Amino acid sequence: MNSLTKQNKPKFEILSKLSLLQNLASFFISKTNPAIIHNIEKYIAIQKIVFLNSSEHQMGDYLEFGVYTGSSFCHAIRCVKECEVFNPKQKLTNFFGFDSFEGFGELEENDKHPFYIDQNFCTNFNKVKKRVDKTIGKWSKSTLIKGFFDDTLLVDPKEYGISKARIVFIDSDTYTSSKSAFDFIKDIVKPGTHIILDDYFSYQGNPQKGVACAFDEFIDQSSLSYRKILDYGVGGVAIVLH
Repeated sequence: MNSLTKQNKPKFEILSKLSLLQNLASFFISKTNPAIIHNIEKYIAIQKIVFLNSSEHQMGDYLEFGVYTGSSFCHAIRCVKECEVFNPKQKLTNFFGFDSFEGFGELEENDKHPFYIDQNFCTNFNKVKKRVDKTIGKWSKSTLIKGFFDDTLLVDPKEYGISKARIVFIDSDTYTSSKSAFDFIKDIVKPGTHIILDDYFSYQGNPQKGVACAFDEFIDQSSLSYRKILDYGVGGVAIVLH
């Protein structure tokens, strides 16, 4: 083999021959539940958004629509706590979570999806509340509002004690429920508000369905614009309003 041939030899040829390692990696990744990967990346995304928001001394509350078991909600509380070093007024952030805790209820035809069924999203409200209360302690205040969105989100946010939102996490999956959430926050968001959108590419990526459709309508009706910050997990995105 001449020197020229040696120079052209792929630097990572040995790695391509390590089929055992590649097969092992493939095996463990294929066996990992995609929901676990999604949730881990979601937690990292929440941490990044909280840091960005806190480092700019944004004020307002944290709102989550679609609390389910409270995992993301509790994680957001922990992240806001840890970012107190960047924003000395973090304790003024109150946390509000909205969910029926009974699944979706009766879905409209356009919202039907093989995974969005009550059996997959029913949870125990009392257990979730206990988990949230333990996480937040006496550091700040949290409120869980139980009920379907067409009942709980038809009031002025001020009735819940919400005047401004600094971070909004919308994990309500369907168009109808997401639209209710966006209608609720339209007067309390501001430049610098960060919005996390889970399941943004559901419904086979159809922009006329799901949270993507509701978000586009919200932006069209708003005086604000947005920039995308990051993608995470299986179809989640995070944006900032400006």
